[in-house]
Amino acid sequence: MRYKFTIILLLLNLLAFATINYLGRQAQINDSATRGLSGQIGREIIEADRIELRSKNLPAPRILKRQGGTWSITEPMQWPANYFAVSRILNQLQFLEEDASFSLAEIEKTSQSLADYGLEDPLVELKIGEADNEIVLRIGMLTEIGNNVYILGPQQKNIFVVDRQMIDGLLVDLSDLRTREIFNIPVFEVEALSLQLNSDTELGLGSLKVRLARSQNGWSFEAPLAAEADPALVSTTINALTAAKAIRFIEPSSMESRLTGLDKPSMRVTLHGNKRRQTILIGNSPQNNQGPATYFAKLEDNPTIFTIQAQAFDQLRQAQEALRERNFMQLNAAKLSSINISEGERLIRLQQLETGDWQVIESATTSQASIRPHRADPAVIAKLIRELQELRAVAFTLDNPTPSDLERLGFNQPRRVIQLTDQQQRKYILELAHPDVESQKLYARVKNTEFIYEIERRNTLNLLPLNTLRYRNRSLETLAEAAHVTAIKLENQQTGEVMLQERNEQPEQSWLQALAKLSQDKRDAALQLIQSIRHPKVESYLKESYSEGYNIDPDKRLPWTYRLSAELSLPGGDTPRNDSRSYAFTTRLAGNLQVGGSELHDTIFEAPQTTIDALYTFTENMPLPPELTGAPVPIAKPIPTVPEPMPTKK
Repeated sequence: MRYKFTIILLLLNLLAFATINYLGRQAQINDSATRGLSGQIGREIIEADRIELRSKNLPAPRILKRQGGTWSITEPMQWPANYFAVSRILNQLQFLEEDASFSLAEIEKTSQSLADYGLEDPLVELKIGEADNEIVLRIGMLTEIGNNVYILGPQQKNIFVVDRQMIDGLLVDLSDLRTREIFNIPVFEVEALSLQLNSDTELGLGSLKVRLARSQNGWSFEAPLAAEADPALVSTTINALTAAKAIRFIEPSSMESRLTGLDKPSMRVTLHGNKRRQTILIGNSPQNNQGPATYFAKLEDNPTIFTIQAQAFDQLRQAQEALRERNFMQLNAAKLSSINISEGERLIRLQQLETGDWQVIESATTSQASIRPHRADPAVIAKLIRELQELRAVAFTLDNPTPSDLERLGFNQPRRVIQLTDQQQRKYILELAHPDVESQKLYARVKNTEFIYEIERRNTLNLLPLNTLRYRNRSLETLAEAAHVTAIKLENQQTGEVMLQERNEQPEQSWLQALAKLSQDKRDAALQLIQSIRHPKVESYLKESYSEGYNIDPDKRLPWTYRLSAELSLPGGDTPRNDSRSYAFTTRLAGNLQVGGSELHDTIFEAPQTTIDALYTFTENMPLPPELTGAPVPIAKPIPTVPEPMPTKK
């Protein structure tokens, strides 16, 4: 009994649902009939997934189909549709308003038929479908008054009078209905780029296949070799490809396939996205092309032929080299602990101390004990590491070189070997070489890798001198803050002339006060010389050891003409300790060149510009022109005129 009652309830529910559905559909039909044309087609427009348009004014039907959110033209060609053009058509239909309407029964009473309104054989027939449902609109002739047309409604019971602009919107040019975009995979989705270049088979040349794939660290080549790619250049290339537009579409019957070159395309470019890919085939250039260069092209799974600008695809022909990463030095500067630079048996060692400072040591041979460590200049070391990090390939010379290749390029006797060691004692070795007969190029190779690069020669070798003087700290010393310069003297050792001699034995008195009697320019120069005593710096080192004069060459020695000396009071214990400093200088050799020497620091150097200018204020004895001193400017005597030449007798 219980089961019979359950079955009866189920049947009653089904009957109730069927009744509600029927009444709802009837209400929708009645509502559509009362709301006019837009009410009859509104739902189908919103959910439409296909549009068929046939017209006497069109050479072939136009059929558009929607898959997901994408509309495509399937006839008379296969191509993605312009989303905005399709949306504009659907919006015009959705909000279509009639100026008047009348039923077929009414026209039959006046002995008229559909033919009288051009609806028996309509000018335009529009079908709009959604799944298994479909509505048909027939558009007939123009009205006698007003710029309107007759439309037979989808229920085939009413004729509506609407503005003819609706027809113009439907019969848009095919070029406006199709999109000019080629790739629809967005840039962020592209995971790989494949390229196949087909060479002339008649010449016996094969094809080149290049593939780049996105990795955790950027982009890398997977074929024809495994190498890092430049992520910025790859992104720019993919942006250019996805932004490419079809310029002109070619009618299938207007050109033979052999003329387009697409039967044997010269290039195939594939963008790989998330579980999908798109491939474009590149053919010949059109004959008699005017303007920017173009190619015939088509998508691999689409017969439609179009033209496209050549620039982005021409750049791909050199992708194997053009897109490779040229910064081949993978260094972590913060973790470096030593840098060894060598050629043959000569070795320069740069070592980081526990304090974070660097020192430079030169060894005559790799086996000989090191000699005299010096403080390294932090700015020089920072520049060296930075430029090693930024070392770029000018060209990619060889991949997978053989031992004979290495010997041919000079790697059996490299010009420089740079060994970089990190704090975990991992070594990174860079070799620079060139053949003996090669005077322009320089090749680089990271040991235990498969690539040889060409790099800029002059700047690279200048960056890596085998001379400890180039790496030494440009500061000779720095006196303690409490140290006090009690006296300063500048004299000409050749003539005995004293050009500056001042004392200030009172620490509480500043040197600015002590030099108050000097002129402004000399006071500023004297203060700069005092600063040069407290923090002596050099522009560059010229010689490791001090000598009486500086030898420019074996036959010429520059004597020390000037001596700058100072007396110091250094803090220490209960009473200050007295000390002195002395620096010798040649005459000024050029605007930015004057040689100096320090016996205490056992070195000869080029003085910095600030010291050169300060010395010049006291050592220059050239008389100033009257224009600078304010003296009267003498009047120049006139130059006698040259007498007129006498005519010669014939």
